[in-house]
Amino acid sequence: MKRKSWLVLVLPALVMVATTFAPQEAQAQYYGGGGYRGGPPPGGGGGYGMPRWGFRHRVHGYVGGYLQGFVVAAQVNDYTGVNGFLSHGGGGGLFGGIRLGPFFSLELDWGITYHDDGETVGTLDSIYLMTFTLNGKIHIPTRGPIEPYFQAGIGFAYTGVSYDAGCGVCDGYDSVFAKGPAFNIGGGLDFWMGPFFSLGGRLLYRGLYFTKTAVGTTLDGANFVNGVSIDVNIQFHF
Repeated sequence: MKRKSWLVLVLPALVMVATTFAPQEAQAQYYGGGGYRGGPPPGGGGGYGMPRWGFRHRVHGYVGGYLQGFVVAAQVNDYTGVNGFLSHGGGGGLFGGIRLGPFFSLELDWGITYHDDGETVGTLDSIYLMTFTLNGKIHIPTRGPIEPYFQAGIGFAYTGVSYDAGCGVCDGYDSVFAKGPAFNIGGGLDFWMGPFFSLGGRLLYRGLYFTKTAVGTTLDGANFVNGVSIDVNIQFHF
């Protein structure tokens, strides 16, 4: 009887502990832990102190890739007789960075999009736009699988071109059509599938200032291109 009485008292206590702490620990590992560091305040009630963030909010590195669509909103230039040479386009890119804790990360991004000649420049067949940027992200930590962030970045961009077949005068032209600084600002959402893998989407405003072209004096000048990019990405965290 004594043994049975001991089991009757202990087993419910073990079940209570397991059901109370196991889900919270699993949640802490994959998303964000419940409660706060520092223990309960005097008199009972909820926790106090710093939030106890989850495994994904640790300092760690990550790499990923994305598909992107770029919608050109406007082009302002001093090219004689040309209203803009870049049409809408699409492409992709690669990125990698380091998350410095729950709220901030730094990221290097390389991207490329392919475009038609928006305003026929004559000898151009197609154009690609390549960007290299350093981005800072401000995360809004959550304890669920979806986590939003804001992003801003600066870098460098250039456009490469291919010329029409049979264009004899194009032989001496540089394949880099224009180049200059670039920036972006916007935000996105990450959907965490587990501690080491996430999917995401991103909406950015992009500005590109091309200060020089390489196709001769006719189109020599400055050009400011701005528009909106929409990305879908996949990330691996380690």
